[in-house]
Amino acid sequence: MNSDVAVTTTPEQRWDPGAPLDTEFVADEVGIREALRRGDFTRWRRPGGHELRERLTDCPERLFLFRTGDRWYAGCKTISDYVLDQGMPGVFCSRVYWYNVVGTVLSVRTSDADARIVFEPLDEADRRAAFEAITPLTEIVHPFAKQRDPGREKTSPPDGWLVTEERAAFLGLGEEHIRRYTRERFSQWLDATEGDILAYDPACSTGQFLSEFAAADPARIRTVGQDLSRQMTEFAASRLEKVVCGDAASPAVEPGSVDILFSRFLNSEVVSTAQARSILPKLVDTLRPGGVMVLLGHSPVLLDTVDLESAGLRVLQTVARQDDFLFQYYVCEHGA
Repeated sequence: MNSDVAVTTTPEQRWDPGAPLDTEFVADEVGIREALRRGDFTRWRRPGGHELRERLTDCPERLFLFRTGDRWYAGCKTISDYVLDQGMPGVFCSRVYWYNVVGTVLSVRTSDADARIVFEPLDEADRRAAFEAITPLTEIVHPFAKQRDPGREKTSPPDGWLVTEERAAFLGLGEEHIRRYTRERFSQWLDATEGDILAYDPACSTGQFLSEFAAADPARIRTVGQDLSRQMTEFAASRLEKVVCGDAASPAVEPGSVDILFSRFLNSEVVSTAQARSILPKLVDTLRPGGVMVLLGHSPVLLDTVDLESAGLRVLQTVARQDDFLFQYYVCEHGA
């Protein structure tokens, strides 16, 4: 495809995936997963009750909450099979399973160093029932953003991320199930939409997500990718019709021109919560009336229904269900 960007990635540029996870850490994480599957909450028992506690600079993103009916439930993510079986860097992915539900919420509290959820454990039948009761409009909320240093949320580098073929493969791996769901979710929408479709990804990374979406109807779907990283845009150039290097706070498309926008960066460890809330209205302005915005990603979404509706969106969906797991998947319609 044509692109605004020429590929200039130099061969000496290398991605450092960092040191592999410590074997004791991995063993402990596997132990957590197995304990939750068995319903053994011994490690979380305290004199005052059962608690999930995480330092904000460690793994607070594993903790989540959701509400069904008049009850709030607590959850704890466990190490991803992508990490264990395929060597993907990181610890978690977006998927939530029945055994990640631990019980009903008694209290939630944070300090300057950690986050704590006190919960009443449930038996397996009730945990499974709570999981099955999650509907497409039940929000799975990750209330604690990961911090790089105390008081400072972890975000991507100022100039974006370096990419190599190896890193591109890992980045694509963590969204494999999301890309599959997206193709299924929007097949009927594509059939019902007339004329050309402008699909925009303001933080397109390698371009894989948007290009696979466009493959559903390449004759009609026009793709515009944008990314803060010059190297990412160079990598995505062969996959997308148009690629622009720039900050998503200054969208690369005209206001009111986008039919569908995929946001995969208003997420923990990519931008801060304050940045996500600041950027959102500018992205909403790019949508045509009735246009669709989809928020998803490998790490937790930083925005919720209150943020989205305040920006002029109508929230149609918050959760996707696939196979035996769930994950955050916000589908919104521009209401103007």
